[in-house]
Amino acid sequence: MTTAEMRVVLLRHGETHGYFDDVGLTELGESQARQAGRALGKDLAATVPAGERVRLPHAPTARGTATAVTLRAALVATLDEELGAGHSVVVGDLEPDAHFDSLQFLYDGEARESSGVAARRLALDPERPAPDWALEYDRFDANYGEASRTGGPIDRWLTSTTRHFEPPQIAVYRLWAGITALAAEPGRGRIALVSSHSGPMRAFVAAAIGHDPGEPANLEQVDVRVVGDTATVAFREHRVRVDLPTVIPPWIDPAYLDGRRTAHDRAG
Repeated sequence: MTTAEMRVVLLRHGETHGYFDDVGLTELGESQARQAGRALGKDLAATVPAGERVRLPHAPTARGTATAVTLRAALVATLDEELGAGHSVVVGDLEPDAHFDSLQFLYDGEARESSGVAARRLALDPERPAPDWALEYDRFDANYGEASRTGGPIDRWLTSTTRHFEPPQIAVYRLWAGITALAAEPGRGRIALVSSHSGPMRAFVAAAIGHDPGEPANLEQVDVRVVGDTATVAFREHRVRVDLPTVIPPWIDPAYLDGRRTAHDRAG
C-alpha cells in the first residue's frame, strides 16, 4: 500500500435526457461537465506539482462517458490556459471502469446497468402480466424523468430489500475496490477524476458518515484522499476518516466487485 496521497474525486454525471434507457447528456449536462472541468483545471493548476499525472476513469454508461469526454476537454484547455503551453501536467486518456458503473439490476442472467433495464421494461406488452423483475423495477421507478433526477428511486433503493437490484452495501464495496485499485498504481497518476453515478456515490458517503446525506447534484463531488491504509472522505460539510476495507465479507463475491456480471447457477 502506497504512503503517498492518492486523490480520487467522484463526480456524478451531468444532467441526462432521462432514465428510460442508457442515454447521453442534455445541453445543460454538457455545460455542467464543462464547468466542472474548468474548476478542476484551475484547482489542479494551483496545487499539483510539475509532472503530475491525472487519470480519468469513468462509468461505462453513455452519460458517464459523455461527462468524462467533456470534462477532460475542459480540464486540458484550462490547464493550458493556467500553466502555459508545454506544461508538464499529463492528463491521461479516458478509462472505462466497471467499478464506478451505475446501479446494477439482475436481468436475463446478468447484472446490467439499471437504466438500460428500464428500456426493456418499457418494451413489455402492457396487455400481458408483468414478470417479477418488472414489478420490482416498477416499485423502484415508473417515472424515468424528473423524479429520477431528484433522487426518489435512490431513496427507495437505500431502504428496500429486493431480489434484483444490487444492494447498497455491495455498491459501497464496489466503489472502494475501484478506489483502492487506483491507489495501488501511484505511478500511473496520484489524482483520479471519476465520472460516476448518484446511487453508488450516495451509498458510499452514507456508509462513511453514518447517514444518508441526500442526492448529489449533477457534477457534485465526493473527495477521497487515500494515504496508506486509511482514507478521508469529504462531501458537503462532512469530512470523516475511515479505514480502507481490506477484508471483503464472505457473502460478497470479489469477482463481482472487479467486473464479473454473470449470475451464479444454483444447480451448478
